[in-house]
Amino acid sequence: MKKPLIVTFFIIFIFLSAALTAAAEETVIRSIQFTGLKRTRESTAFQIIRPVDRGTPFTPETEEFLIQKLREAEIFNPEITVNTEIDGNLADIEIILKDRWTLIPVPVFSIDQNGEWRAGVLAIESNILGFNKTLGLGFFFGSEGWSFLNFYADDAFLGSQFELTSSINLGLNETTDQQADETVLRSWKSDEIRLGLGLAYPLTEELSLSGGWGYDRSIARKSTIPDLNSTGVSTGLKWEKIYYDIPYEYGLMARADYGWNLGISDTENYQKLTSSVKWGIRPFGRQLLQLRAEAGMMEKAPVQNQFRLGGKPGTLTLPGGKIGADEYASAFLAWNTPLWTFSAGTISARAFYEGGYFASNLIERELYHGPGGGLEFFINDLAIPAIQMTIAWNLETGIWQFTAGVGMGGNPD
Repeated sequence: MKKPLIVTFFIIFIFLSAALTAAAEETVIRSIQFTGLKRTRESTAFQIIRPVDRGTPFTPETEEFLIQKLREAEIFNPEITVNTEIDGNLADIEIILKDRWTLIPVPVFSIDQNGEWRAGVLAIESNILGFNKTLGLGFFFGSEGWSFLNFYADDAFLGSQFELTSSINLGLNETTDQQADETVLRSWKSDEIRLGLGLAYPLTEELSLSGGWGYDRSIARKSTIPDLNSTGVSTGLKWEKIYYDIPYEYGLMARADYGWNLGISDTENYQKLTSSVKWGIRPFGRQLLQLRAEAGMMEKAPVQNQFRLGGKPGTLTLPGGKIGADEYASAFLAWNTPLWTFSAGTISARAFYEGGYFASNLIERELYHGPGGGLEFFINDLAIPAIQMTIAWNLETGIWQFTAGVGMGGNPD
């Protein structure tokens, strides 16, 4: 009986010795210094890189982890350097980075052939007072009326892991429904109130759960479109694992969302279900091969809340924002390659092929597909997604569509 007991104690002693040796050899972060911060608060930078902090272990992956977290925040120039000095079992880290310019004003003016005009400005600040919060404000006025919008996003609500979003849209809205061949089906103007509030929480490093509430009221002007009055809730799951490089992002994102809305007065209850998958890989060098697939369906949806298609990957061959749909599905395959990389950013080219279908109460199921190409301009010191110009050819209608804008989906997130 003594021999097995001695062997057991010997094994326990070996394991305890190995554990104590590993603990003694573990390198711990003694200090973290940020060099180059001008607008962002140091406390905000520490919040962005958590759970890495002073007193936590330093591993061979720590430096790359810090770069990835700081690029993900999108408020720093992506050219980030991390230097580490090891002193025995202690690590001193210096992070050299540069704040981006985050206040982006966008003036707007338009006038149509009937003399109706509209002017205004949209301003977006994505690093309010250095706290990495986003605030957008827009006011527009014209011959037919005014409109106001506001949105807010907080990736660390009250210092927690919750992400908060909110939005307010008030005033005039002008909508046109077309077919893929640009035949106008209907157009209307309405006075609207749209409110939204959302929360998201990470269940794991890759998986997050979201929920939201919304209220929509739309009163049509001189139109047969029925008025809308509804409130509802939504929930969603998102799985995301992204690698942030320059200029592209690689990785996989998949999400599914469900919304249920309670009709008020004459509006019926309705439901909405959407799903999407976005995958970007690097076949070689600094190339990006990108695949996207999206689908959505609505039941008893009012026309004011239909899906609006056109002008983004998967529907670039359709008139931008002019297709109203109760159901749709799209697929998008693209090849991106850098043409010129310099200190201020990167100019990139993209070739793609896309296709899909859509249907609504006015349109039987209609197919579309076709090739396209364009340019993207990534600006390192501006906190905006890529500026993009795209031309696409719908082979079903023979019509070319030109699209220009900011952040039309150049990356897989």
